[in-house]
Amino acid sequence: MLLRREPVMKFAWRLLWRSVLVSLSLLTSLTSLRADDRPASPPQPTPARMLAGDWLPHDPHQIDYERLPHVTGRHAVISDVRIHGGTRVHQHAYLAHHDGRFWAMWSDGPGLPRPGVSPQQHRNLVPGHDQPDTRNSFATSRDGLTWTQPKDLTGPPRKAGYGWIARGLWQRDGQLLALASHFNAPGYAGLGLSLEAFRWNGKQWVAHGTVLDDSMNNFPPQRLPSGEWMMTRRDHQRQVSVMVGGTTAFNDWRVHPLAAYDGQGRPEEPYWYILPDGKTIVGLIRDNGGSKFLLRTMSHDYGRTWSKIQRTNFPDATSKFFVHRTRRGDYVMVSNGNPRRRDPLTLAISRDGLVFTKLCWLIGGRHVDYPHIIEHDDHLLIAFSGAKQTVEVLKVSLDSLDRLRMPASVALVQPLPPIQPIPQQPPSHWIDLGDEGSTLYVTAELTVPAEGSQTALALATASGQQRVRLRVDRDGRLLAQLYQQTVTGPRLEFGRRHTVLIRLHSHRNRADEMHVLLGPAGTIPPEPERWTLVNTQGSSAANLSRVICASETTNAAGFGNVRVAATHAGLAQAPIIAGRRKTKSAPRE
Repeated sequence: MLLRREPVMKFAWRLLWRSVLVSLSLLTSLTSLRADDRPASPPQPTPARMLAGDWLPHDPHQIDYERLPHVTGRHAVISDVRIHGGTRVHQHAYLAHHDGRFWAMWSDGPGLPRPGVSPQQHRNLVPGHDQPDTRNSFATSRDGLTWTQPKDLTGPPRKAGYGWIARGLWQRDGQLLALASHFNAPGYAGLGLSLEAFRWNGKQWVAHGTVLDDSMNNFPPQRLPSGEWMMTRRDHQRQVSVMVGGTTAFNDWRVHPLAAYDGQGRPEEPYWYILPDGKTIVGLIRDNGGSKFLLRTMSHDYGRTWSKIQRTNFPDATSKFFVHRTRRGDYVMVSNGNPRRRDPLTLAISRDGLVFTKLCWLIGGRHVDYPHIIEHDDHLLIAFSGAKQTVEVLKVSLDSLDRLRMPASVALVQPLPPIQPIPQQPPSHWIDLGDEGSTLYVTAELTVPAEGSQTALALATASGQQRVRLRVDRDGRLLAQLYQQTVTGPRLEFGRRHTVLIRLHSHRNRADEMHVLLGPAGTIPPEPERWTLVNTQGSSAANLSRVICASETTNAAGFGNVRVAATHAGLAQAPIIAGRRKTKSAPRE
């Protein structure tokens, strides 16, 4: 028996050992597969194809713009302020053809000369712009080439420190309306922004009313297939959206977010147009995040909802652009296609509105930007600005575009160094409002602004989307906003100082909580049993990582010395992260 058992035991041990080796081998292979399948960093999405052709280099940033075919056209200057050495600015040119005449309007205001630059050198250097007291001017023409002397359109701004930005000419129900945004200069970011209309009464421009508060469109409205008007919009927080309506009244609009961006860029100056199917709407967007490519999104329900924004392969200098569909069916886009500078202006041509297969040189050799196109009598009239000191037009025949042929290649012989995008790494967030049970504390000093002015403190995402806001309106009323839900609180005494305490509490499956307390100035108030204002209506699954303070006042009124902490006790040691003020003593418990 022993002689028979020994071989059996040896066989069993050998079988067991082999099974262990096989198991280890399978386990090692499985572990390696999972490790290889888990990339170290998220893969970069493939850009949407928007520019194509055998002539296009693999990297569209390596186009030699001197090798592009040149389009010939007739050129005219509407207005020129270069003789003022950078102290005057012309920009934001728009065109229309109405009542047998061409009309042009533009922003016309003071400029800030660059230090150490002679007036002659300033002819092709952009001065500081978007300054207080900027107005709008206009001129008219019978043929698009010979223009009247410029005249004032808007008059002076309605408030000191404000300005007017030209926003386009809108032909509605037989009337010609000039749109202009009233903005708190310099720049348009900040409270007080509004989109206003002026009406041509046959002799002069007269105020027509507010189109939409807290709005600056990019181009005038266009008709949707539904018959409604639509135009793209930015608010004072630089959030992009579309406004739909304008049929029952010039000031009757609904606002829809244009898209949700993933934080890897900064969408700006959007524009839209309809594809040949009459249903699909394309939204193109400039990327201020530094990719130097245009961004694109789509809507299939007349602008109510939009797809996630996607980067395209169409190069861009981070500048304004415009798309027009000609009566012959082609789509033409004028833009600054050179990613390294706003020179030249280029014209791209597409048959389907998605992929542009031709690219040509319009005008260049100098700084040119902010174009607009209209079509009349088989010609394109293209307006633009030169170094933000001229308003000019090019008249181009559609026949010349039909004859356009691309060369075999337009690639640079000596490639330039690749353009490095600006890193858009969002900071670590303080709170995720999509979590259950997270808490965040905020404290700030508040001086209630004078009657007629408003101020706001907001908590935002890394891309600037404001989800929590505490605001004092022009009547002194305190308002607490959680995403799209607002609760109204008490009316505050103008000029009075407070220390504000905010407590946020997040929930996953129900509304979040926002508690607000007004305490005495100079001291962080303890958590009370009874709060000044409570909002338990809004819900937003957003990561908050930024503080944004905005005020219509130029003095110290508004929110300041903002601190954020995970606990109430941590506020006393938390650094000031926004609205720093000089105070006699820091807030303390």
